[in-house]
Amino acid sequence: MSGMGRRGWWALVGAAVLVAGCTGGHAAPNTSTVVPTSSPAPTSTGPTSASASPTARPYPADVPLTGHNLKPGEKPPLYPAAARARTQDGANAFAEFYMRTLDWAYATTNPSYMKHYSGPSCGLCSGLATGISKTAAQKHWYLGGRFTLHPATSTTVAPVTAPADYCARMSVDTTAESVVDRTGAVFSGDGAYKDLKVKICAKFTNPGWQTTYLARQ
Repeated sequence: MSGMGRRGWWALVGAAVLVAGCTGGHAAPNTSTVVPTSSPAPTSTGPTSASASPTARPYPADVPLTGHNLKPGEKPPLYPAAARARTQDGANAFAEFYMRTLDWAYATTNPSYMKHYSGPSCGLCSGLATGISKTAAQKHWYLGGRFTLHPATSTTVAPVTAPADYCARMSVDTTAESVVDRTGAVFSGDGAYKDLKVKICAKFTNPGWQTTYLARQ
């Protein structure tokens, strides 16, 4: 499974949601970036799962801090303060954050972070996490394939039937990617992609949002 390029899995998904799998200067933020159209929203520790250790660091204790696909000094993305609101704007901010946790999963070959914010109804979320875990189990990892996120915008929940308060649409650019092992042998690869459209729906439950639907548009 790990030999298949990540966007190869996006292509399999199409407009559906059930099948998926796959694949860091200074103290810089995550290389997955949101192209700003205005001043960026402040960040905070935000809601985390019960396994979080907020006094030790501002994200759950099982979030990996190292990986073969990180730049020196790169840190996990922080839950944004804007996503604390149960509003469309809050859902948009959460959608951007969730995609950053997915990017972090590819950067570290570890889906722990994204799983804290993935609801049980999100089949693609589960499939991606499973595929990344399989890649790690085979001692393979990803090089390249990092995200640039364009700001999320509002979209209707319909025709999505998963439980959701709001949905957001956004586009994602990715750099070229290779799947490699500890010797550097390349098992698969894929080119750069621009403007991949995704729809993300979420439900606000204590202590925060959960992704209930994710699909390519």
